[in-house]
Amino acid sequence: MAYKENGENGATGNNVSPSIADNGQPSKADEKNQLNSQDLSILEQAIRERVSGLVNNLHPNVNGQATPLISETDLDFRLHPELDEKARQLPAADKAISFRERFLKSLIDPDPRHHREIIEELLQASIPMQTLAIHLFCPVATQLGTYWCNDETDFMQVAVASTRLNTIVNHATHAGAQLVNPHPSAKRVLLARSHGTKHTLGVTLVRMCFRDMGWIVDGGADMEIGDTLFMRLSSRPYHLLGLSIGQIEETADCKDAIERCRSEPATRDVKIALGGAAVVTRPDEFQNTGADVIARSALEVMHLADYVPR
Repeated sequence: MAYKENGENGATGNNVSPSIADNGQPSKADEKNQLNSQDLSILEQAIRERVSGLVNNLHPNVNGQATPLISETDLDFRLHPELDEKARQLPAADKAISFRERFLKSLIDPDPRHHREIIEELLQASIPMQTLAIHLFCPVATQLGTYWCNDETDFMQVAVASTRLNTIVNHATHAGAQLVNPHPSAKRVLLARSHGTKHTLGVTLVRMCFRDMGWIVDGGADMEIGDTLFMRLSSRPYHLLGLSIGQIEETADCKDAIERCRSEPATRDVKIALGGAAVVTRPDEFQNTGADVIARSALEVMHLADYVPR
């Protein structure tokens, strides 16, 4: 016999019970539909690859080799940027911080209405984009990663939460960009990512920060390191080049790109900053690439901006 979709008592529901053969064992049809351990590993890997790097780089790899975590001090600043004096002085910092707990819950909540409602609340709160990036979006992404590391939530929940976070950040960025009109003589930054950077939330947050600080921002998540980048870089003067590196295996490519930049007279004096998932987890690997700054958070980017000369 087989259980009906709505159960033996006739109650309706959304869950479909597995069919059971007369001998009490799963039917052959169900055995064919069950995932073996290899299939589950492939599925988990695929889902992890969709999770934001700000979340994913705090969790061990699927193959069992632990990804080095950021230091406890760095984690404190990423979870609580208000501990930094300059970050604490950002306008509407307290208002952004007051959203954290409810914002985090809305991302994990199975009911999608809550995170949709909070989008409108954030826009109506008139919090500057830089403040949102530093005091809300980055700490929440870090907290999601901490939940994952501590097995307080599973990777499916984090994947859903990460997708929602990306949606809200993109929505806020689009709305905020219409309010910022940099001065023609403002500092100019060009942002790009490596080919292996699959998670671009960090690039988007950095873009938010620079825009809100009055910089002219070119490039971003759609700009890959390569010939197009160098053509753009040599076409006009830039004060800063920001590169997001997604995989530790791209260290050599990153170094080659910096050497190419240094070898051209037009780009020789451009300051170069590195960030991204690979830099966050293994910053020491990038110390000898020739970059001027190794940035592991949007908070560090904010400090960096003050030291870039005109």
